[in-house]
Amino acid sequence: MIKSPIKTHNYEKLEKFNFDIVKLEKLVEFESEEVLTKNHKVSFYALIFITENSGKHSIDFTDYDYTKGTVLSIRKDQMHKFYLDKKTKGFLLCFKEEFLNSYLNEIEVASAIQMFNELLVSPKTQLINSDFVSIFQLIKGIEKEVLLVHDMYSYKLIRSLLHILITLIYRLKSKEYNNIQQSKYLKEFIKFQSALEEDYAKTKKVYDYANKLGFSTKKLNTVVKFIANKPAKEFIDDTVIIKIKRLLLQYNLSIKEIAFQVGFKDPANLYKYFKKHTTFTPDEFRKQITS
Repeated sequence: MIKSPIKTHNYEKLEKFNFDIVKLEKLVEFESEEVLTKNHKVSFYALIFITENSGKHSIDFTDYDYTKGTVLSIRKDQMHKFYLDKKTKGFLLCFKEEFLNSYLNEIEVASAIQMFNELLVSPKTQLINSDFVSIFQLIKGIEKEVLLVHDMYSYKLIRSLLHILITLIYRLKSKEYNNIQQSKYLKEFIKFQSALEEDYAKTKKVYDYANKLGFSTKKLNTVVKFIANKPAKEFIDDTVIIKIKRLLLQYNLSIKEIAFQVGFKDPANLYKYFKKHTTFTPDEFRKQITS
């Protein structure tokens, strides 16, 4: 069996405390360049905060340009990779839901985690100077507690500061949206998103999801169009394509096995579907992304 190239960060501190903060310029001290510069899946939530230099970072096979003041949010189970540059400075904050669970109630944790839902908001936030200062001070406060103070009160303070940090970034992201309308459609969109995650291998039809949720297809399209800025069918196809791309990185899976996992009985239909939406065949994508 060929070993899958997908790897997940396993910082010792993260595993022990469900939280860690690392300076970007010191990343290679904790993880090999081979892992960092190839697409790999993470088992935690991450925030990347850029303080110096410009460059790019890949999240779910999309490259995002960054410069001073860029914040990138990465959701648990997403694929990402670094384009390492020694001139780039900033911070990588990693945490698991359990870290917030011990401080917040279930509703507050769910609300905080929505900031990492790339289907609701872009993974990239670009800060203006005044916001940069506020975010930087919060992160430096977290770093101080981890590296310098580290007493019996530190992790309580870190959880509080992290919650404030996430909430502040989410507020900045929300400025891009009409909050009254978004709150009107948000619950319905999340229900659709959950149904899609559960049933994408069974059906890729808008009607089926609308029927399951008790909506008309017109209403479902209105909800998805407002929140995700695309028709429901395009959203379904984009989600399925991401699932296929992630599976293609697992070399131990044949194209036939992948086709079956995402709901195609005939691999030929997977080839047609994937090429229609990406211009590549599955084999071409697999070769390109790992070359």
